[in-house]
Amino acid sequence: MRVRNYLDIWAEYMKLNVLRWLEYRANFVIGITAMVLSDIVTVVFFWAVFLHIPSLNGWSFNQMLFMFGFWVFTGGIWHTFLAECNPSTMDRYIRNGWFDRYLMRPMDSLIHLSIQRMDDDGLGDLGSGVVMLLYSSAALGIAWNFQNVLALAVLSAGSVLVWFSLNIIFASTAFWATSVRSLMDVLWNLARFIEYPLNIYNSAVVWVLTFIIPLGFVSFYPSQYFFQNVPWIMYSFATLPVGLVMFALAYFLWNKGLKKYGSTGH
Repeated sequence: MRVRNYLDIWAEYMKLNVLRWLEYRANFVIGITAMVLSDIVTVVFFWAVFLHIPSLNGWSFNQMLFMFGFWVFTGGIWHTFLAECNPSTMDRYIRNGWFDRYLMRPMDSLIHLSIQRMDDDGLGDLGSGVVMLLYSSAALGIAWNFQNVLALAVLSAGSVLVWFSLNIIFASTAFWATSVRSLMDVLWNLARFIEYPLNIYNSAVVWVLTFIIPLGFVSFYPSQYFFQNVPWIMYSFATLPVGLVMFALAYFLWNKGLKKYGSTGH
């Protein structure tokens, strides 16, 4: 199937999702509001901490806010457009036999699963992320000129790819283990580490979050480009390449798992 066909299908799914949002407007508003409030709680926690300390291992409140805002923004992109492919969903689809229908349609099963549903809750994260980035960048003197806007686009793409790929990798284990819902909790608990600068952790944790489960490339390393932080800025340039490598690995494992998959039946 050609790229044009996939884009046409994605556009149709977008229309259906928007119609669903319009049909259930209360759910739409509640979901977005809940995500915004959740983000506000975290920011208030950061603010309360910085009332008592001038910096956290050399990081200011506004730098923390920028890094967290970057994670919320790129996480919001994933949440809105790509979140259907995750361990919890795969666990449910495979155990109930629902995944079989993706194998009966003339399109890539991973792409189909990923684009079929847009989650309106993610719009709350997107909005919160934009506000945090704008506020913190103004406080830090970061100008949104063409170069920085382009950098934001490229780094965000890499960040989304890393997080999307990790979800695919964890979700792919369902082809072998079937029941993998708990892995969603594991992945999100690991993601809690990137709400804070990596260098507040010991070197072993930093190494794991850089080279094994590269969550550092979701927010910490990309943010260093905008801070022009010399010890870390070189890592920011690797964000998109790491994302592409992670996606290639995730896609390989997905297809490897497909060959092992046997329908659960009814």
